[in-house]
Amino acid sequence: MDEIKSADFGECELIINPSRFPQYVKILRKIVKRTNFAGIVESKSREHFLTCVRDFIAGERRYLLVWGGDGTAHDTINTILEPSCRKKVDEAGKAVGFLRGGSGNGIQDSYEVPFSLKKQLRGYAESTQNGWVEPVDLLGIEQENGFEYGQLVGVGFDVDVLQRRNRNAIQHGKRQGHPRPGLLNYAAAAAETFFSGRFDDEEYRIDLYRGKYSYRGYRVNAEFPFDHLRRETPIPMVEIGTRPYYGRLFKVCPDVVCNDGKLDLYLFNFLDRFSIVKNGYLLWTGDHGKINKKLIKKGKPVIERYEVSECTLSKATPFAFHIDGELRNTPFSPERGRYELTIKVHPRALNFLVPGSFYRKFHPDFSN
Repeated sequence: MDEIKSADFGECELIINPSRFPQYVKILRKIVKRTNFAGIVESKSREHFLTCVRDFIAGERRYLLVWGGDGTAHDTINTILEPSCRKKVDEAGKAVGFLRGGSGNGIQDSYEVPFSLKKQLRGYAESTQNGWVEPVDLLGIEQENGFEYGQLVGVGFDVDVLQRRNRNAIQHGKRQGHPRPGLLNYAAAAAETFFSGRFDDEEYRIDLYRGKYSYRGYRVNAEFPFDHLRRETPIPMVEIGTRPYYGRLFKVCPDVVCNDGKLDLYLFNFLDRFSIVKNGYLLWTGDHGKINKKLIKKGKPVIERYEVSECTLSKATPFAFHIDGELRNTPFSPERGRYELTIKVHPRALNFLVPGSFYRKFHPDFSN
């Protein structure tokens, strides 16, 4: 506790979103009471939380720490990048870091945020003192009034799981959009989806721009560049990311580099549901090379990986997608007569305050 008390948070504000795990907030309150944070606020609602983020942007402090899960992180990112806020953020060089406060902590997993709350605070204190900030790429989803930003977009099986989890939450008296937290509830929804559903065999059109096909195998890698590539195929599951982890340590986009100016698109070409079960552990750990080795031996399609600047997924009928675990419906494009989802990478769009272990990988000391 003495280490926390002596840590310097004088240039850092803390916003706590207590909606999911109030019992942990009590522990957090007790710890941060001994610190010198420039400001500590507990949000009372989503709108209050967004106001708190905007207040930080309008203020003079450089660093913001947010306690919450993937949904809280998503709201934070999109508030910071509002047109009225973005100029101030860029001019002041502001940065944001995320403490583990949700049932899904994919963004924290992706940037090596420790599990212990005390270690998280000690690590972030070290980061603020040393200016360990990393500019990261974001995905931008085109909408009528601009972009919605995130780091992970999914279509297919995991969207069906999220939809089922939300339906189950409503049946248990929870408001829509606020399902019961926890890995077990997600796993239960995944099992129900698996045994009650079937893969959508309607073809999607996938247009990929300015990038390369980048196969990562068990022993051999292969690549070829292109300016435009079109794939027309049924999609059991597609994941598009600028960070590797989803939910609780699910390494769904294992080869992502957070600031290479490209988005990674993974096309999971499983021909039957049982392929997911057979490869479940390897999927969770991101060992696609081992999966592809088995698929190639059996003459089956592999998990395809692409690194591109932009992609469009479209279909003749409506389909849903998730962005950072938040469900959305795809708009209809009158020009093309199809439902269409367009995603562009926005290179180095936002500064993240990151732990030293992560920062040093991108800034190695070659003097030793």
